[in-house]
Amino acid sequence: MRKLCVIIIVLCGWIHADTSIWSSGTAHSLPKGQWEVGLFQPLRYGMTDDQDIALHPLIALKLPNLVYKKTWVEKNSWTIATRHGFYYPTPLLQSITGAGKFKIVAPQFEFPTLIGLTNEILATRSLGDGLLTGKAGLLLGLGGGDLDPTSTIDVPLVYPRLAVYYNGWGLRLGADYMAPIKGRWSGFVDGDVFLYPGSASALFFETKVLLIWTKSSRLRFMVGYKITYGEYPFGTHWQILPPKIPTLPLPGGWPLLDIQITW
Repeated sequence: MRKLCVIIIVLCGWIHADTSIWSSGTAHSLPKGQWEVGLFQPLRYGMTDDQDIALHPLIALKLPNLVYKKTWVEKNSWTIATRHGFYYPTPLLQSITGAGKFKIVAPQFEFPTLIGLTNEILATRSLGDGLLTGKAGLLLGLGGGDLDPTSTIDVPLVYPRLAVYYNGWGLRLGADYMAPIKGRWSGFVDGDVFLYPGSASALFFETKVLLIWTKSSRLRFMVGYKITYGEYPFGTHWQILPPKIPTLPLPGGWPLLDIQITW
């Protein structure tokens, strides 16, 4: 069960795509009173027409988290917003540390109280038939001064998000683009860079491509792959996610599916 928590974190970090209606990845906030959730995406709620909050309910007990977004202004065709996140990974890390079948981190390591803070600027505008969003953020990891550098979890998507506690701070830069293809079909592509200046494992890059089928203004389905690259403690490594299953004639394993609803 504890190992499943880490798998869910990977999945929650894997898939993320939005338009001005499905708004978490853009500078647009959810309308007041509107809810939005996905199988591997956060539960979001529009507090006002320019403010919303979000959390990942699947991992909230083991990894308390909360994200607040505020849409500020429209200027020169760009919508500008800021997004601020809080994360407390200590309960999850402690639960997967020790000896036993479902433990991931060796028992000699200890994890203190760790607090993660993210502060990002998002800018969204129309480009062609789609929406382009640029983002830049500062990542802060508090309480990790005494962490043993060999206690890391060297897994794509997980390592880049926990590295901030070992380095103390980092930067995240990225861009998303989503556009209609035909009928109910649309496409999404993004790229994100994690930078940890001063660390031996300083650079990580993630990109994904999604095909989206919109059933209605309240329901849509997503399928796709993600490619990751990083400078891990064991060396540089790139991977297609989901990973390859030998019996399947696909570039990775089965494409990961997600469902998103709003009401």
